[in-house]
Amino acid sequence: MFDTLLSSAFSKLASATFMIAVAIHSAALADINSSDQWLQERPDGHAPIGVMGDHTHTEGEFMFSYRYMAMDMEGNRSGKSRVSPSEVLQDYMVSPTRMEMKMHMFGGMYAPSDTITLMAMLPLLELSMDHVTRMGSEFSTRTSGLGDIQISALWKIVEERSHQVHINAGISLPTGNIKERGNTPAGADMKLPYPMQLGSGTFDLRPGITYNGKTTRVSWGAQSLGTLRLGENGEDYTLGDRIEASVWGAVLLSDWLSGSLRGRWHSWDDISGNDSELNPMMVPTAVPTLRGGEIYELGLGFNLLVPNGSLEGLRLAFEVLYPIDQHLDGPQLETDLTYTFGIQRSF
Repeated sequence: MFDTLLSSAFSKLASATFMIAVAIHSAALADINSSDQWLQERPDGHAPIGVMGDHTHTEGEFMFSYRYMAMDMEGNRSGKSRVSPSEVLQDYMVSPTRMEMKMHMFGGMYAPSDTITLMAMLPLLELSMDHVTRMGSEFSTRTSGLGDIQISALWKIVEERSHQVHINAGISLPTGNIKERGNTPAGADMKLPYPMQLGSGTFDLRPGITYNGKTTRVSWGAQSLGTLRLGENGEDYTLGDRIEASVWGAVLLSDWLSGSLRGRWHSWDDISGNDSELNPMMVPTAVPTLRGGEIYELGLGFNLLVPNGSLEGLRLAFEVLYPIDQHLDGPQLETDLTYTFGIQRSF
């Protein structure tokens, strides 16, 4: 029953994706000679909601945002091959079976000038992971709290009639706890493995570059962002560096609604060092050399801009990302689906 429902959902997603792609292509052909300027008043004036730091503001403008993101990870993978719990349990006492990550992200942007936009992001995380032991018993661990706060400056370096480029210069602060504990079959109040911690424990640089372009009915963009860890945290390890790149296109479906397609590539390294409280013989999530990987995802999104009334200018957005290929240093839980809902309002 579940497989039938899942297949139906993916079929509908594929159909909607195809229709958006056709609409973008048709609008682009009809619009190829357009030279309209970029307009923040359009629903596609912002990138898909899963893209952070995608746009800048004019001098004196504020924007507040809220995003809810959920990621579902079920089943283990080593390289490109799926690995059953029984196979994992041949080498470890415990196998993870499923993880769910939920994030509430509160953001603010302010432009002290037309060239510089400042941005801050405050994440609240809820993490849960299900496990099975060699004896066949099941248990779950959960953590929640403040993650690592991000502060960035977006520096506009190119602004032409239909194109814009800005530099993303950010830093992540080690505000997320890396000493989370929980009850496991190994004992009460045990240190939880790396994926269940709320932060990196280090100051992290977040450099990047973003491009946006548009014609009368279509828009497009590309972004590359990195996460570079600085030093070792207080638990004697360093999370792996990360790099991600996105390209997207969007089409106006009406004056107040746009649809988008996005391709995303994300790669991350293994952990350096190790937390001496974790037993790497117990569970693969406690093994520093089994934390790296890369994933390719395809996203379908919609942006809605309230055109008038008391809520004029309010933005609502939704995006779902589905993995089309992933390679993991495993056994490691694979990503099944990620979706983001957001609200944005400028003043």
